Amino acid sequence: MYAQNLEDYQFKGTFTPEANVVKTNFQFNGYTNYWHDIYRENITYGNLFKMAIPETDYSIAQTKVDMADDLGFSGLSLQEGFLSNLFKGAYLILDQPDFQKLNESAGNKNVLALIDPDSETGKKLAGKIPNTAQWKEKLKSHQFGSKDFTEINAFYFETGPGKIFIISSKDKALRNNVLKLIERSRDLLAKFDLHRGWFGTGSLLKSVTITPGHPLEIIGKGMNEGNSWFTFSGYMDFLAKKEIETWLAKVNLPIVTDFGSSIGYVKNIGAQAIYGCKSYEGLQPQNMYTLDSWLNFAHRNQGYTFRSPYDPEADPYHFDGYLAGEGNKEQIDNEDIPFVTTTGYLEDDALPCMVLFTPKGAPLTRELMWKSILDRREVGVTGSGKMMGPALYRNALELLVLDRVFLEEYFGDRINLEASAKDYQLNISLANTYPHPVSGKLEIVLPPELKMGGSRSIQLSLAAGESGIFKFDIQPLATAMANTNPIAVHFNWETGKKSTLTMIDLPQAISVHQLLFGQAPKVAFPVTIHNFSDLSRFPVFMEVLDKNNPDKIVFSTSKSCSAEKGKFKELSFDLEVPAGSYQVRVTALGIQNLSQLGVGKAEGSPTLSVVDLNGDGVNEYKLENDSVRVVLLATGGRVIEYYVKSRKSNVLFRLWPEKPADDKREFRKRGYYPFGGFEDFLGQGSMEGHKIYSAEILKSEGNSVSVRMSADYFGNKLEKTFTLYGNSPLLEVRYAMTFKNPEAKVIAPVPILVLGKKHDTRDIFIVPERDGLKEYHMKPEFYFGKVLFPKEGWDSGYDPQEDIAFVGAFPVTRPLFLHMFQNLATNGDAHYDFNEFQPWVPIAQKTTSYFTYYLWGSGGKWQNSLQELRDRNLITVH
Repeated sequence: MYAQNLEDYQFKGTFTPEANVVKTNFQFNGYTNYWHDIYRENITYGNLFKMAIPETDYSIAQTKVDMADDLGFSGLSLQEGFLSNLFKGAYLILDQPDFQKLNESAGNKNVLALIDPDSETGKKLAGKIPNTAQWKEKLKSHQFGSKDFTEINAFYFETGPGKIFIISSKDKALRNNVLKLIERSRDLLAKFDLHRGWFGTGSLLKSVTITPGHPLEIIGKGMNEGNSWFTFSGYMDFLAKKEIETWLAKVNLPIVTDFGSSIGYVKNIGAQAIYGCKSYEGLQPQNMYTLDSWLNFAHRNQGYTFRSPYDPEADPYHFDGYLAGEGNKEQIDNEDIPFVTTTGYLEDDALPCMVLFTPKGAPLTRELMWKSILDRREVGVTGSGKMMGPALYRNALELLVLDRVFLEEYFGDRINLEASAKDYQLNISLANTYPHPVSGKLEIVLPPELKMGGSRSIQLSLAAGESGIFKFDIQPLATAMANTNPIAVHFNWETGKKSTLTMIDLPQAISVHQLLFGQAPKVAFPVTIHNFSDLSRFPVFMEVLDKNNPDKIVFSTSKSCSAEKGKFKELSFDLEVPAGSYQVRVTALGIQNLSQLGVGKAEGSPTLSVVDLNGDGVNEYKLENDSVRVVLLATGGRVIEYYVKSRKSNVLFRLWPEKPADDKREFRKRGYYPFGGFEDFLGQGSMEGHKIYSAEILKSEGNSVSVRMSADYFGNKLEKTFTLYGNSPLLEVRYAMTFKNPEAKVIAPVPILVLGKKHDTRDIFIVPERDGLKEYHMKPEFYFGKVLFPKEGWDSGYDPQEDIAFVGAFPVTRPLFLHMFQNLATNGDAHYDFNEFQPWVPIAQKTTSYFTYYLWGSGGKWQNSLQELRDRNLITVH
């Protein structure tokens, strides 16, 4: 019997998707609910995977037909580079010259001739005139069926220093009108500079809602497309106004930025927005319910207001212009009203842009940007290249797109320049898409907080079609830590220049809990060190200081830390201190970090039990003492119940184990999903709301009980440790966050409060704001939110009828702000009445960052609960 040797077997499998796709085409030229043309490539793989993408060449060719149609010359075919070459110098215009005259006039100068193809000269040139029949047959554009469709060909010949440019058509009026358009466009370019920009993009840098892109990354990507200005209007992006301006100034980048906000929470209106305010101090997007409040805010702060062209609710009010999309082209082209076209987010491909026409040679400023918009020297461009705006400017740009070469040179398209930073390495990608070599200087501009060895500029050459990656080592100084550090990159070559922007975003060198509680005689104190130095081993010193006498060191210790440059290391210290109020000073790498610590006596006997309350096979964890009963839910790692025994009441809203009535709604979990309890906002819906956390009991008896819950989100680790202390209501939630996905910018731990039997207008919610204590109540007519900047790290709620109070405490300087939200059952995602206090906490990269939240619920006045927290040194002051 023949036996095959295993060593003779070979693996021949490959994964080459592109080689195994099946492609078919779909084309439509005609009318559905409007006249249009579709060219798509359908791609299937393994039969069931199917996607459709535009056929690039056909779609571009059709866009040119559409642009020519918008110009009034649907039969115009313009050779690419025609205008780019024509506009480089003077030219002699000849109308219907005979062949001899045309021949004599050419030579050392350029000639532009208007030719009838049926004339003697036209017939002699017939062999040189491009044949457009092939593309015409391919496209079958709906415009080609028009009764008055007339071909107009614009092309050129070149030999030696002179060129002959031809506008050829059987229709004399069309020839003359094309010439007029060309000359009008040339005159316009002599008077104005073109400034490309993204209006109304967004980063969500200051929001729990998630989208890709840091503002500096967005600016860098836009600059690579030729942008010189940006406006940001993502939710809360206006809070980054000063930061972004400071970052750009540090690298001497003359990019113009401005900010705005969509108008929300006003009923029955279309898309509306405010932009350009000198200050956004006091803007409360979730607490402004009338158009008057928004418009008055904008005009008080010298800003501008925009509305949809069709919006009856806006008609009684004065707006500065329109918010316009592709469907508003008719109104924008024909009405003498300023407008803006919004770009949107990177995840939506950031396709639309705007082009401003500014006086020749005038430096672009914020004021000039707005003057150009308000004077309607602007063109809006959608992703498919469709344009809207005043005909004078729109037609000039459409003509330049037909030419292609002029705009590519103007905005440097043929050089692709991208930059990014990984750890402490700057990576620059440079690609030359010219059909010829390019030589130039690559220059790097760093802020004062970053250094690098060697020269910051290099001379380099790239062959036609060549690309390269250039790497540079960056050294951050101590001042770079806990900061976003911009890096500008410039490339100047023989015929142009281009710039881009990136950053090295660094965490604190020393990360600790800024507020912490423990019980004597020993308190575990975690520390994470990010090593920015050249040292591989260094000491970390820990000192516990008497809060009332900071010069008195109560306890000190140290550890040796080993970490590679650019990496971080987690350490844990045991602080041996008696009950009392302290500050903790951690010193490493020449940097100090000061935090607040409360230490209580070891007393009380809480219990911990494991139960499965809803029989789903996933355990819940019950922490209980004489004061409260706390139930932890592994789904989302949340507190689902905080039951105050003296009032027989759970102060937290709870829907679980029930499901919301709209549980089967399409993509339901991508919206906010109301389990209830003390949970987190990390995206809307939450990145982690449905994740089953792994749970570990750290301490099941004694003077405190603890459960640690942790989850890994594809490399992002979120850990929460829940501790119930003694016989008091004090529940501690410690967060430890080690994230690698930069789009997760902000997390908001939030108690969802229902005090007493229901949330209603009698409940009082108190916040220690900068100008004193402020009280808030539910408004049954609308749900609302407010951005608060507390001077102390706490918030409170009180039901005077049932005499039950809640106080939450947190380190006041750690969040961006405290966001209060009064929800009503009319909310499209959460159909219930409750209150939320959300500290919006930035998530740091390249380290483990920490946050603590303390819950205290009890019968009696809220002031009594607050005092209990003060007595434990758990109230921080800004």
